[in-house]
Amino acid sequence: MSPGMWHKTLVYLGLKEEPEEGYDDLPERVVTDAEPRRRPVSDDVSVRRPTPIAPEPDPVGNVRQLHGGDVQVVRPGGSSSNTSMRTPVVEILVFDDVEAVGARYRTGQPVVFDASKAEAAIGRRVVDFVSGMTYVSRGRLARVGDRAFLLVPEGRALPPEEIDRLEDLGYRVAREEA
Repeated sequence: MSPGMWHKTLVYLGLKEEPEEGYDDLPERVVTDAEPRRRPVSDDVSVRRPTPIAPEPDPVGNVRQLHGGDVQVVRPGGSSSNTSMRTPVVEILVFDDVEAVGARYRTGQPVVFDASKAEAAIGRRVVDFVSGMTYVSRGRLARVGDRAFLLVPEGRALPPEEIDRLEDLGYRVAREEA
């Protein structure tokens, strides 16, 4: 390694002072913030500022449409064909079984989930998850048995014959006052 390279390395690492000589060729004048800075003006037509592209107007406020393959949106309280559907009963054994509850609830279908055969810790986690999901979607969560719950989406009510069917299965479903 040459002595000049070694000296530069020591200066770079801060182990040696940089010599004061060699800076005589710097300009004496310093530009202050008070002085306007001049930019070179180009008469070349090819140098232009890019024009900002206006975003496309959003037809539904601030919501943009997602383009998914097999995604189908079903609004809670939607068609009358949903009212004649049977309320599924999902037995929870492991925490991953909660996915079946959420999938059916998202379609606007009331769901009963029964965690009586699961461990107590798993049952608590499932109830916490489902109660959060129900709260966010403004649905109702009602206890219908020992560690069994009924989820009803917003704007939906169980028909009397479905309440009778769930009572025959051993669940205690409260009848709504009209």
